[in-house]
Amino acid sequence: MSRRAHLIEAFDEFSALRDLLRLILSEGEKNGNYLEILGCLLSIRFEERQWERFCAFRDDYLRAGGEPTEVGWARATRVYTTQTDKPTKPSYLKRLTAYPDTPRRTVTSASGLNQLQKISHEIAKKPGYSNLSFVILRPADLHDQFRPGYVPCAIAGDFKFRGGMLDLSVMFRTSDALGLGYADIYYMRQLQLEVLTNAQEQSHSQELREADVGYLNMYLARAYVERTRTVPAGPAQGVKRISLIPLVEGLIRELEIRQST
Repeated sequence: MSRRAHLIEAFDEFSALRDLLRLILSEGEKNGNYLEILGCLLSIRFEERQWERFCAFRDDYLRAGGEPTEVGWARATRVYTTQTDKPTKPSYLKRLTAYPDTPRRTVTSASGLNQLQKISHEIAKKPGYSNLSFVILRPADLHDQFRPGYVPCAIAGDFKFRGGMLDLSVMFRTSDALGLGYADIYYMRQLQLEVLTNAQEQSHSQELREADVGYLNMYLARAYVERTRTVPAGPAQGVKRISLIPLVEGLIRELEIRQST
């Protein structure tokens, strides 16, 4: 069986999510209850007006995607914005700001390594520096796995400042394109903006102070949509199984409208 890698070059966040969902519906292969693609690079340009519109799209995204997107947004918001670890998933923010590791050359507090602080400082000091990487996955996660899906979906990332722009590249071991696609793009772009702002505040470099947000590159080792899901049917009615494909198609239409207006 032949299989090809996928490259999606997107002018904005709307078209990135739209084209990813389209690709999965058109070329995804069945794997149990999932349609999935393997090896997809999603490369997203930054345009401030479109980014602001994408942020404002959140409520419509939740409405169009229904229960899967509401659940996904809530879960993503917890791991990206709070430092609370749970049996279902460790906090990504905690891994970024208090990673449980200890360097051998310097003395740090027992609260862990603040990777974002280190990266922002290094960019401010030497914008062209190449050692600007971070990790979210811990090898121990693969052994713990307290619940299904416990291992972080976002594994690691890297910043590069070149040509007056700060790019962010992130690797995902898996990506729920319907439930988490919007949230992952949103929070990773926010991370990119935060690091650039923090570096600019510390730097005396005119080039960095005038820098723009660059590409957000998301390598998805696996991207999927669920074909069906069991959802609450209402008070005293138990649960029901619904097809998620119509929700995906409806979300694609919403993204097309917003991207073009």
